[in-house]
Amino acid sequence: MNVQDYYQKLNESCQTIFNSTIADLESFGKVHYFSTCLFEFADKLDDREEGNLLKVVSSQIEMSALSLSFGLYRQTFSSTRLALEMGLGVVYFSAFKLEHYEWLKGKADIKWSKIIDKENGVLSKRFANAFFPELSPFVEEYYATGATIYRQLSEFVHGNYETWEASGLVLSKNDDLIKKYFQYFDSVKDVLLFSLCCRFLKSFSSEKLDSMPFILEELGHNDSIRAFLGGPKE
Repeated sequence: MNVQDYYQKLNESCQTIFNSTIADLESFGKVHYFSTCLFEFADKLDDREEGNLLKVVSSQIEMSALSLSFGLYRQTFSSTRLALEMGLGVVYFSAFKLEHYEWLKGKADIKWSKIIDKENGVLSKRFANAFFPELSPFVEEYYATGATIYRQLSEFVHGNYETWEASGLVLSKNDDLIKKYFQYFDSVKDVLLFSLCCRFLKSFSSEKLDSMPFILEELGHNDSIRAFLGGPKE
């Protein structure tokens, strides 16, 4: 088999997986909707570089779903982890501008250990108290979710043995990994939206807030966020 035929055969396999996987339009629609929400949120940020980075996060969310549709599961989870890391990185850099500018110049990396630091990171009570004190009681829950989901996604990035057993070496549809992806996606979505809202909501004008109804749709169950956005108090 020549090279062209070989890759044509791989393409046919991917198309077969795609046609079957994409049938779950509701789940893929949720992923696409969230990516558009992130893009819209990015346009509301005053700092252009922060907005650009959040748009990269939006693209990685889309890439994770695209990879999933073709059966490229390791790439799917890698893009999801990158979206989580860079999304929380936007929040972190917004408060630590020196490190942001060092990163922009290629002199520093996004460090997960700093982002997720329990005392000073973006999911710490100190951070919430500085930007949205009413959300301080909820940060521990989101911290636990963020730390757990990052570790689970990292298993695919680092190539842990059990991930090779799960994903295999041959292109084929894997319903278990598809289910796992959408579960992981829900956690990533919740952590990113909560963190972005904790950091930025109180800095937005009423006009900006009114133009983002998705916040109330996604986080309206949180009494503090709902009340801040003018919803009923409980």
